[in-house]
Amino acid sequence: MHRVLRILIILGAAAAVFIGILFYLKSKRSPWTLTQYGSEDGNQMMFYSITNSRDQLVLIDGGWDTDAERVREVIDAHGGHVDAWVITHPHPDHCGAFNAIMAANTDGSVVVDKIYTTPVNRKRYQETAHDYDMIDAYETFYILTKDADNVVYLKEGDAFDLIGLTGKVLHAWDEHVDALKDHLCNDGSLMFRLDALKDSILFCGDVQTEMEPFINDIHRDELKATYVQCGHHGNWGLSEDFYDLVSPEAAFVDAPSSIIDDESGVYDGWKLRDYFREKDVMVFRFETAPNTVVLK
Repeated sequence: MHRVLRILIILGAAAAVFIGILFYLKSKRSPWTLTQYGSEDGNQMMFYSITNSRDQLVLIDGGWDTDAERVREVIDAHGGHVDAWVITHPHPDHCGAFNAIMAANTDGSVVVDKIYTTPVNRKRYQETAHDYDMIDAYETFYILTKDADNVVYLKEGDAFDLIGLTGKVLHAWDEHVDALKDHLCNDGSLMFRLDALKDSILFCGDVQTEMEPFINDIHRDELKATYVQCGHHGNWGLSEDFYDLVSPEAAFVDAPSSIIDDESGVYDGWKLRDYFREKDVMVFRFETAPNTVVLK
């Protein structure tokens, strides 16, 4: 009798473990919700969140320091816990909210498990930065992260996991960026691909055309994706030939109408707008944000 009871207990424990494993695998393979947020101030910026069925949270950039309150609301809705925060590059319209939140986080109410970012060559950036770079944002980011043990500097070719999504870095700050005379911060942005089971998204940060030859030479066959976040806010960014390789079903443009629809010659976002229109590619814009898609 005791032997039978022991067998039943063992079988029950094994069944519980098996069910737990199935639940874990299911949660890892569940759909992910991707949200693009727009600017409330009418500026270009970049802020995305990704969540899954386990209520895990990934943030990508966050916008200006004036966007910090809105980013904090997303964090607070997840108990103050960020599983991963990706900073594509340290321009103020990308890292400003991160700087503001983390500088004010003296009580530790915001917990960030991992911070992923590009390995900036500080000396080269300081030597080449223009006024429009607002390099003080980078200096603040540098101070906040230089001694942190949760920072991961991603390099081209690195693989990583974002709450069950498979990540692959297609570009980061490297020797090709160091060789530039300007635009180093933009062209040193992370470009990475995230793959779900069926869907994928290519994040281009603020990468511009100067980097295309190097990216295409190595990763041409890895650019195709279901969705694309357009480089440099869709303005003076990546070429139409590049987007031909991506061949997305939908594109995210992180800019207001004042940039996308201005055909005066100051911006060229309208050309990309028309390109996607001709290709019958859906475009998510700030005018309809927050914009949400499900990655399956």
